[in-house]
Amino acid sequence: MNHRLVDIRNLVAALFALLSVLFGFIGSAHAQFKAEVKYAQVGEVKLAYYTRGQGDPMILINGYSATMSMWDPALIDELSKNNTLILFDNRGIGLSSDTKENKTTMAQMADDAAGLVKALGYKKANVLGWSMGARVAQQFLIRHPELVIKGILCAPNPGGKYQIKASKKTEEDLNNPHLSVMENVALLFPNNEAGKQAAKDALAREQAAKLAGTIPDDFVISKESKLRQTRARTTLWDADNKNFIDLKNIKVPVLVADGQYDILDVPKNSQIIANQIPFAWLAFFDGGHAFLFQQHKKFAETLNAFMR
Repeated sequence: MNHRLVDIRNLVAALFALLSVLFGFIGSAHAQFKAEVKYAQVGEVKLAYYTRGQGDPMILINGYSATMSMWDPALIDELSKNNTLILFDNRGIGLSSDTKENKTTMAQMADDAAGLVKALGYKKANVLGWSMGARVAQQFLIRHPELVIKGILCAPNPGGKYQIKASKKTEEDLNNPHLSVMENVALLFPNNEAGKQAAKDALAREQAAKLAGTIPDDFVISKESKLRQTRARTTLWDADNKNFIDLKNIKVPVLVADGQYDILDVPKNSQIIANQIPFAWLAFFDGGHAFLFQQHKKFAETLNAFMR
């Protein structure tokens, strides 16, 4: 037999052996953690949540019509290395209950998140909000300063007359219930090859994590909940000038971050907010609205430096 052919076969065999070890390692890493959904009664609603990681508590407040399973698993992996993450569904979203009356506002959702922190027995927590969740997080910092260690506002919006709005078409697309998953995701990433690939990679990680059980199978959002959140984040938020004014009273350290190419909450909004909060950090990343998914490692490194 040709010696070169034997060498190639040996190389291929070695590669397959290496791959099996690597996949076995990945499989065992997934097996080490399984998301266990629990429930906490907070006022009139029952909030679904799970925890992961080690370190100081950090509550993660997700964006419009997003459940606790819709965070990028790669980001969660990074953040859980140094923080005990509290991931939960806002009222009426996913597995959390809601009231018959429409009480969904940024302030109410902030009160819910604060109530969850207290229900879990924590005296204080770091608060990270993304997108609409960053609007809720601002209200958390304003309304419940005694519960906050530090705040992280990702792709935030100051509200009222102080905000710079997205284009009319972008807002219509975001609120269009007939938009496909990929069309929706496309709004979160830059419209270039890197952005399109980042979107595909994020969705693939989410699907793999769901199959592995490292995130809950929690992806159903009712039409009523979407309508309630839409009213809260548009009609009510557009009329709220007080949120921006109250930002100047925040005393805890705050990191404000966004993607350079965010078309939903344009980057100028982050600058406006950072200028209003005393001594706030401001960081921009290569990416769009979902910059913290696309640049999860760089974002986690920046967050770790801020936390230290």
